[in-house]
Amino acid sequence: MEEIILSDDLFIGMGARQKTFVHPLDPSKCVKIAYSGNIRDVEKELRYRRICAEHLKDSLLITKYFGTVQTNLGTGYVYERVRDYTGETSKDLGVFLKKASEENALEKVRTVLLKFKKDFWREYIVTVDRNTANFMVQELSEGVYQVRIVDNIGTPVLIPLVYYFQFAAEWKSRRMWNVWVNDMAENFPKVVTPALVDELKAKR
Repeated sequence: MEEIILSDDLFIGMGARQKTFVHPLDPSKCVKIAYSGNIRDVEKELRYRRICAEHLKDSLLITKYFGTVQTNLGTGYVYERVRDYTGETSKDLGVFLKKASEENALEKVRTVLLKFKKDFWREYIVTVDRNTANFMVQELSEGVYQVRIVDNIGTPVLIPLVYYFQFAAEWKSRRMWNVWVNDMAENFPKVVTPALVDELKAKR
């Protein structure tokens, strides 16, 4: 397999265990590199994708995975790159909410988060992280948004009942959703108002 070169000008960002680059041969894709040799998150995610492949195949939230590639920085994991209709890399949820707070864009936030709630409750994606950097707000066309989940899906549990039983996945997803809503309300109170929290919260 031919090695591809990941340079600083292709760098998108980094999380707790992975760095992300634009794929040098295909800008519609990105390459994630697990640094410090820590591939636990990668293995967790790929296990989830493998076991739940049928459930995830039509997901609006989860990015597509295309396999591995050899790079100058080691093994790379190739994913769909989340881009706006302008071609630019989409902003993460935290950045989106911060900007919306500065612009007092309450209705835009309400529309985006209620759509996210609908999609998330329909798909009951398993995730264990509260970091808003794991979610991207993709602008599909002017004023039309779709939240995408780009990192830290799956669970490290040895026997993950949530992979095999829908009721368990739905219960865990709704519980996690309420945690996210509380976090967003605490960190971005100007746009995630008490009235919006009431609309977003799982009631059962």
